[in-house]
Amino acid sequence: MTAAEKLYKSILQSLSQIPVAHLQQVNNYLHSFRKSLQAKEDNRSRILALRGAWNDLSETDFNDVLQIAKSSGEQAFGRVVDL
Repeated sequence: MTAAEKLYKSILQSLSQIPVAHLQQVNNYLHSFRKSLQAKEDNRSRILALRGAWNDLSETDFNDVLQIAKSSGEQAFGRVVDL
């Protein structure tokens, strides 16, 4: 039995010990947890889709964008943003 299979079995055993009256709470938590994982994966995919987007910018344009990002961070959060 692999480590993943052992973990899965352990989780199922733990779930089987939860009183029926509390199963809805567990189900709600698991649903929320899955949505959170999916949101993180979606965010990761969107971020990775931007890789290489800066390659076409000249050094001057990139520095301008970077300066605007720093300035926006300072304005939004009232502190210096280290990029």
